[in-house]
Amino acid sequence: MRIDIRLDPSKLRGWQCEVVTALRARPGCDVRLSRGTANAGLPKSADTLLWLERTLFHAEHGALATGAAWPDLPAAEDDWSPDLRIDFCGDGTSEGTAMGVLSLRCDGEEPEAGALAAVLDERAPSMHTCLALDGAVRILSVWRPAVENRRSATAALGMLLGRAAHMLVHDAARLADGIPGGSLAAPPLPETLDRSAASFFTTSLAARVRNRIERQLGRAPNWFVAWRDRVGGDELPVIGPAGFRRLADDGQRFYADPFLWEQGGKRYLFVEEFPYATGKGVLSLSDIGSDGKATTPRVIFETDCHLSYPYLFEHDGAHWMIPETSSRRTVELYRADPFPDRWTLHSVLLDNVDLGDATLQKVGDIWWMFAGSRERWTSSWDALSLFRAPSPFGPWQPHPGNPVLVDLHAARPAGRILDIGGRLVRPVQNCDGLYGAALGFAEIRTLSSQTYAQTLSASALPWGDNSGLHTYNRSATLEVIDLFGPRG
Repeated sequence: MRIDIRLDPSKLRGWQCEVVTALRARPGCDVRLSRGTANAGLPKSADTLLWLERTLFHAEHGALATGAAWPDLPAAEDDWSPDLRIDFCGDGTSEGTAMGVLSLRCDGEEPEAGALAAVLDERAPSMHTCLALDGAVRILSVWRPAVENRRSATAALGMLLGRAAHMLVHDAARLADGIPGGSLAAPPLPETLDRSAASFFTTSLAARVRNRIERQLGRAPNWFVAWRDRVGGDELPVIGPAGFRRLADDGQRFYADPFLWEQGGKRYLFVEEFPYATGKGVLSLSDIGSDGKATTPRVIFETDCHLSYPYLFEHDGAHWMIPETSSRRTVELYRADPFPDRWTLHSVLLDNVDLGDATLQKVGDIWWMFAGSRERWTSSWDALSLFRAPSPFGPWQPHPGNPVLVDLHAARPAGRILDIGGRLVRPVQNCDGLYGAALGFAEIRTLSSQTYAQTLSASALPWGDNSGLHTYNRSATLEVIDLFGPRG
């Protein structure tokens, strides 16, 4: 496919150059550049805010970098006929030609202006891509991206523009591969607060000071695990404070990502243990007796990288675990040797990928892997990618639509997939405003080699002084969650 990328040399930023670099690297894409005149860009007040954060907090972000050299690519000559133009200059028209014009809107505005407004209001925006062709405009994709630090304008704006770059490359690549795009409804425009950059800075500074004091005094909230006797049958869980007991910690660590396993009359609780002294997660195991008492978790598995989300399953008469090892860009499979205290590496299922919370589900003869995915400059809180294989040992092939969903409310896995009367329901994380702010339960509607669709059917909110709830699992007799709140 011949792709013309229209840029303003005076307003080049890192996220725009990322689109050029990524598409240039794709086989079969002939990428050339044309010059245009962009709209005003970020206002002076935003430049001042970014300068203050850079000066006071050493905040930098590659997506916002300016002063990049004009990319070393051929210019779009007058007699060159591109199939697609990616327009960074805001006209969004095909100018009477046969080519399509791909552009992106953030809350209905130009990407930088829309993203800045969302950052200042501390809310999650919607992004959508538009394809203008033959006098008509189609909306190809609608994404709801996350930011991981709403108190930093630099980090938040950079992450949103990083996702904008990823979205443009994703949809351009699908068009280049001949995958037709439907026409979606435009997302509703948000209610805006129209906060100023100055107001954002003063509020952010106060929050930074408050958080620093809480950490110094040991009062900062953190994750903890709670369990209860199982309530109800195989229906959707109803989660509230009734019956849950907290897994005690000594104040020197937190516990999260709980998974349950019952076997031979014994009940095992696997958790991520995060010692503050090392700043690196390990996997630990607690036994829950018939009297409802839990033993102090003991470390059963640690490596040279951070470990979390100990996804467990049984296959071919053996016990298996896929812990999250995203910090070394792998998905690894371990075998119990013996269960439950010793685990030996069996194979690396996927390499050179940034995937979190890998969760397996067998459907017919196909094994599916659901995982939270991260691209350069984007969050791992908002994207779902799928892989399929004939067995849990692989070979694992990516879904052609990856990421099949970008939505901070319902993308990232939050526990084992539930079979509820023949319906597959995914526990999912809602990360609007906070990592793991709440739980959702999403019914899988379509799962095929070409298409994925789900519907959010229920949700569960934290209670009391807690502000996060992000994992749910159950076994024959127990239910387990984790919560983010005051230290016990």
